[in-house]
Amino acid sequence: MNSHPLVIVESPTKAKTIGRFLGGKAQVLASQGHIRDLPDHTLGVDIAHQFAPSYELTPNGKRIVPALKKAAKYASEIYLATDPDREGEAISWHLQEALRQSTKAPFYRVTFHEITQSAIQNSFKHAGDVNQNMVNAQQARRVLDRIVGYQVSPLLWKSIQKGTSAGRVQTVALRLVVEREREIQAFQAVEYWNLDAVFSTQNPKASLTARLSKINDGKVLVATGDDANRLEAALLSSDVKHRISHVETTPRKKSPAPPFITSTLQQAAGSSLHLGATQTMKIAQELYEGIDLGNGPVGLITYMRTDSFNISLDAQTAAKDFILKNYGADYLPETPNRYRARKLAQEAHEAIRPTDLQYTPESIEGYLTPQQLKVYRLIWNRFLASQMAPAKQLDHIVEVESSGGALRYVACKGLVASEKDAAQMGATCVFRAAARETIFPGFLRVYNLREVGEAEDPDEALHTLPAVQEGSPCTLAELLKQQCFTQPPSRYSEASLVKALEQNGVGRPSTYATTVSTIQTRAYVEKEKGMLKPTELGFRTCDFLVQKMPALFDVGFTAQMETELDTIEEGDLDWIAMLQQFYGKFQEWSGCVSVKDNQDVHSILNLFPEGFPFAPPVKKGRKTYNDADFIAKMREQASQDKTLTDKQWQALLMMVARYAPEHPELLTAAESLGYGETVRQDMKTLQEITERPHLPVTPQSKALLDAMADIKFNAPRKVRNRTFDDGKFYQSLRQQVDAGDGLSEAQMTALLKIASNYAAQIPDYASLVTAITGKAPEAPAETGKDAPSPEEKEKLAKVLSLIDKIKTWRPAASKGRFTFDDKKFLTSVREQFEQKGSLSPRQIAAFVKTLLNYKEQIPTMTETLAAANLNPSEEKHEAELLDEECPLCHAKLIRRWSKGHSFVGCSAFPKCRYIQK
Repeated sequence: MNSHPLVIVESPTKAKTIGRFLGGKAQVLASQGHIRDLPDHTLGVDIAHQFAPSYELTPNGKRIVPALKKAAKYASEIYLATDPDREGEAISWHLQEALRQSTKAPFYRVTFHEITQSAIQNSFKHAGDVNQNMVNAQQARRVLDRIVGYQVSPLLWKSIQKGTSAGRVQTVALRLVVEREREIQAFQAVEYWNLDAVFSTQNPKASLTARLSKINDGKVLVATGDDANRLEAALLSSDVKHRISHVETTPRKKSPAPPFITSTLQQAAGSSLHLGATQTMKIAQELYEGIDLGNGPVGLITYMRTDSFNISLDAQTAAKDFILKNYGADYLPETPNRYRARKLAQEAHEAIRPTDLQYTPESIEGYLTPQQLKVYRLIWNRFLASQMAPAKQLDHIVEVESSGGALRYVACKGLVASEKDAAQMGATCVFRAAARETIFPGFLRVYNLREVGEAEDPDEALHTLPAVQEGSPCTLAELLKQQCFTQPPSRYSEASLVKALEQNGVGRPSTYATTVSTIQTRAYVEKEKGMLKPTELGFRTCDFLVQKMPALFDVGFTAQMETELDTIEEGDLDWIAMLQQFYGKFQEWSGCVSVKDNQDVHSILNLFPEGFPFAPPVKKGRKTYNDADFIAKMREQASQDKTLTDKQWQALLMMVARYAPEHPELLTAAESLGYGETVRQDMKTLQEITERPHLPVTPQSKALLDAMADIKFNAPRKVRNRTFDDGKFYQSLRQQVDAGDGLSEAQMTALLKIASNYAAQIPDYASLVTAITGKAPEAPAETGKDAPSPEEKEKLAKVLSLIDKIKTWRPAASKGRFTFDDKKFLTSVREQFEQKGSLSPRQIAAFVKTLLNYKEQIPTMTETLAAANLNPSEEKHEAELLDEECPLCHAKLIRRWSKGHSFVGCSAFPKCRYIQK
């Protein structure tokens, strides 16, 4: 049989297209995806031996590989032409491994980013080898996902329900959806009013409509209908003057968006075409692999899984020629547009673009399905626009200033702080109108964001502004009031979730669609009116995983892992070293079973045969340690093919280290199994413990520990990467002392520090500390004065108890990296007082300032604060507008505080000087 080249691609459609370009000179077959993978029902990763994966043929591989082996046997050379990404590189490597024994032909790797005749021929001219760095990155990702899935999912089965699963990326995506839903549930709408003024100007042809934007150079907040009505009445009064205060026209350039990458294509198709991420990628795959245009299949777009904005020089030249011919020189930029991608984007790849601009959407419309045509038109227009000149626009702004007259006496939230300010400077309202005029469309001729359903600039207006003269007077013809309420954040759509994953660095182009699909397939998330809403199962699954392993499913950590995978692909990080570092953290976080080689487990257990001279049981505190019983339990567990937990495995090796000094053959056997270094380190640790001087238990330390037995310890707190658990630390010291071991100097120092935080709960605290240190304890930290007297403590306790009267709390609010939660803060301050018996002035001031937000719910607040000498005015809470009317002028009454006391007066002061007696 004559030998011939064999080309292996992934899909039959792709094979058909490439076969046409090669003109029958090679046999082209399809692997139809992965032919080898990790086993379905076991971990398939030898963690103890450098995370070696155990691959087996997939069901698809069992069907396809025999035919591929037969073809490879007679091939002169084998070209692996799978997709140009990590998954494609891994498929090529698996094909090479599976076929290596069936042929003597050399293997070559060919990659191309578009299926056109020129691209295919060029790739075969520059054939190379499989990129092992890319393969290693894919293996590392696969092993990471397998470890997380197989070792965390059993926890879900036990605690949530059978069939649930955890995923390194999918759980983070679910977490984003759940946290957004919680934001929506906690949201409380706040009322506000927009005021739009219609002005008559000296231009008789057009009126000017402008929105209230500033009051006294401050941000507008018209909070209630009463405020809006009062402001309206003042503005419409005859003695208020209106004039054009500012007219400005600013030129601007609006540059085109870059060509699509995977994430932006999914976002645009979702927002403009209402296609899901998976559906979008399926259509893009069809366009990439080839559409029959009458003379055989033609690949219409470049590879659709990419994070690079790079464009080939040939494509840029073709775009330049097309624009020049069809739109003119004015539509060409001065220099070709280039776009910057993220740091580790594959610049060797290209953005998603048409393979040939001559295939316009209109010219091939009859060969495409309606959805294929829509996606192709989106890609074609976006690419062409990305190579065009920017649009030239003018921003027009007109501002109208209203001042004087009745505005001097309007007192409502958002206007002036007090009547005193109004009397001195009055109130000035500024209304603003803006419009944007396009004087040269540039790329907008081809790709208008509004037309494709993407977000446009929020301040761009469709109306035009009349020509007016700065400084000219105008007349307020009408004031339009609109009641509005703040809106909760919107749920994620598939498109916006992909955008959030990309912005957070979670996932990569090949995983976005799969991730979004998986959380829906597993019923963690469902669609409601096209938006993603977590199900009850999704809430429970996310809450459980985030509570148990917050660091593992942290968005930042997941993004870091993706970056490390990119670094492996670049050849700058060893994939096994990366997995070892990850697994060390994973063991700390998860507490899951750690699968050891079963043969190693039996080999270690066989070092302790029946009759081995174990040490007698040792009682420490409440526990009894029996080596013989532990070995018997491990042997029973191993005989039932149950895996050992990581803690059990460590204890087993520590057992070898404990008896190795008297039985050297144990160390020799451990070395032969590859655990010699671990056992030696354990032996060194045991020796240090043995040689450590024994410290006697002092009556003073035991008395302090006994006195702390009933303390209600705070919940564990995390500071950076460390977790501090006072209760757990106390219990460890208590067990040590109960076992007859005294405390070291460092341990005693730490115990005294913790005790000072709970001084109020420890009977005879001062005398206990004095007995240990020889001196009385210092006054509580941060007070800046002596501890409060019993009378002061009683008054402060009454102030702190006011939080029990609060029934409705303001929702927690985030500002930058900080979250402000009134309930959590006030409760924590009271707990600190109950523990320490005192608070610092700063803590008291912050407590009162926050408490004043709930004055309406606590009628006795003013009196209680005054009794404790806590003046509310010091907290900058100067006035509160009431719903009651002044009996003289019918304006609203206002309550003010002064020196711990409050009084009610007319809000129209000083025009009306009514004070409620």
